[in-house]
Amino acid sequence: MSSEAGYEAEVDDSPLRISGFIALLLSLLSGFTIVAIPMVGFAIAAVLFGMFALRKSDSQSLPVGTTAARIGILVAVLFGTWGVGRYAFKRDTLGSQAEYFARQFLRVASSGNEIYAKELQKSYVNRYLVTMPLEETYELERLKMERQMREAQERGEEFSPPGEEDDVSTVKELVKYPLDQEWVLLRPVRIFSHYGRQKAEVVLATDHTDSAYKLRIVLEYLVHKDRGTSEWYVETCLPFRKRIVAESVL
Repeated sequence: MSSEAGYEAEVDDSPLRISGFIALLLSLLSGFTIVAIPMVGFAIAAVLFGMFALRKSDSQSLPVGTTAARIGILVAVLFGTWGVGRYAFKRDTLGSQAEYFARQFLRVASSGNEIYAKELQKSYVNRYLVTMPLEETYELERLKMERQMREAQERGEEFSPPGEEDDVSTVKELVKYPLDQEWVLLRPVRIFSHYGRQKAEVVLATDHTDSAYKLRIVLEYLVHKDRGTSEWYVETCLPFRKRIVAESVL
């Protein structure tokens, strides 16, 4: 009737907000934040796209995609908070465990029990059984090593025993420190992943002075395949030295 009277029909189409659907898609992808913390970027992007989709409109009709934007923002916040909280809790738990194990390792090494200190520097698959006499077993290994050295010398070959590693000598030096030595945490425990292996770096010092003796202990977190239990073992124990990094490369 309006066309017959010479008037144009007033049509108010609802605008389409593609960004709202993109926000919903990104929010679903942000669920992987629970597995990998870098995926939190999808949650942040979902919130940004959702806020952009909810911008004001000149149309009187509700823009298409705003409902998807609201759902996307809610899901992204949920997954992002869950993933970041789980990651932070895991880092705090593993850091506390690594620090405790490192301090216990120093107590064992300071007591002069070199055999048990060596066992703690092995993964569970390489440790001797609890039923085996460690003292006799290590003594037999020492005699075997000496025999191999003599045979190598007779053949005129060089033989380097594995016991001459730097971390072994460092552990031997810990005997001079008392058992009640108050080792201080020089910096927060660093939890990192190296080729899929969960590790922790603990830096301890005798005191807070610059001349204090500092140790860098790297531990690895292992999960027993059969029992499902977890444990730590000392991978390296060396004096802490600051890395020299060039300010610029010409």
